[in-house]
Amino acid sequence: MRRTALWLAALGAVLVFALPGAAEAQNTRSWVSGTGNDAQPCSRTQPCLTFGGAFAKTNAGGEINCLDSADFGVVSITRAVTIDCTGVEAAVEGVNVNAGATDVVTLRGLDFDGQGISANGAVFLNGAALHIENCVFRDYNGASEGFGIAFTPNASAELFVSDTVLTHNGSAFDGGAILVRAQVGDVTKAVFNRVDAQDNFFGFKAQGTGSSGAVINMTIRDSVSAGNRSNGIVGTTSAGGAAIVMMIDRSTSSHNAAGFGVIADGPETTIRIGNMSIAGNINGVGVSNGGVLQSYG
Repeated sequence: MRRTALWLAALGAVLVFALPGAAEAQNTRSWVSGTGNDAQPCSRTQPCLTFGGAFAKTNAGGEINCLDSADFGVVSITRAVTIDCTGVEAAVEGVNVNAGATDVVTLRGLDFDGQGISANGAVFLNGAALHIENCVFRDYNGASEGFGIAFTPNASAELFVSDTVLTHNGSAFDGGAILVRAQVGDVTKAVFNRVDAQDNFFGFKAQGTGSSGAVINMTIRDSVSAGNRSNGIVGTTSAGGAAIVMMIDRSTSSHNAAGFGVIADGPETTIRIGNMSIAGNINGVGVSNGGVLQSYG
C-alpha cells in the first residue's frame, strides 16, 4: 500500500510538470511600473518594468495596465491584447503589431514618443483590427518616411482611431501623421474620430499605388489636419492600383504650408467631403491624374 501511494505521488508530480503552461503561468491581466522588474510575475504587487516583459506573460486576449508614469520601452505584439494606461503618463517608443488573422489589438492612453530618432510609432502588419484610443504620437522623424501610425496590413484588416493627437511626425520630405495602405486584392478599412494631425509632413494619407484589386475605405469625422508641411488630407493611387473611397465629415484642414487642404490623386481615388472647414492652405482642394472630389453638403 505504501509503495502504491509513493508511485501515485511520483506520477502526479510528473504530470504537473508535463502539463502545458504548468511551469510558466500566464496572466489575464498584467501590470507594469517604473520600479518593476521583468523577472517578476507582472502582478499588481510584483509588476514588470516594460511592456515587452509584461506581454510575454499575458494570455491572448488579456490586458496590460500601468501602475505609474514611466517609459515602458518598445513592444512587438503577436496575439490579441489590450494595453490600457489611462490616467498615467505611460511613454512608449514603439509598438509593432504582427498578430494572427483573427486577433484584435487595443492601445489606449499611451504617449508615443519617437524622440526624433525612431521611424514609426505604431506599425500594423498582421491581425484583424487595431484600435487606438486617447493616445499621443510625436517626433517620429528618424527616417525619410516616418509616420506616427503606419497601418500597412498584409491582409484585409481594420483600423479605428479616436481622441488621438499626432504632432511633428515625418521628415522634411516625406512621412507624416497617419499612413493607410492595402495589399493586392485586400480591403483595408480605417475610421478616424476626433483625431488631430498637426505640424507633421503629411496629415492623413491613403496610399494605394501598386495594389491592384485592393480597396481602401477611409472615414474621417470631427477631426483636424492643420499646420502640416505638405497636404493636409490626401488619397493617392496609380492606374490599376487600389481603389480609394474616402469620406470626410465635420472636419478641418487648414494652414497646411504646401500642397492642398484635401487632394484626390489618381484615377481610382474618390473623396467626398461635407461640412468641412478648409482655409489658409496654399491650395484649398484639388484633383490630379483622374481623381474625383465630391461635395455632399
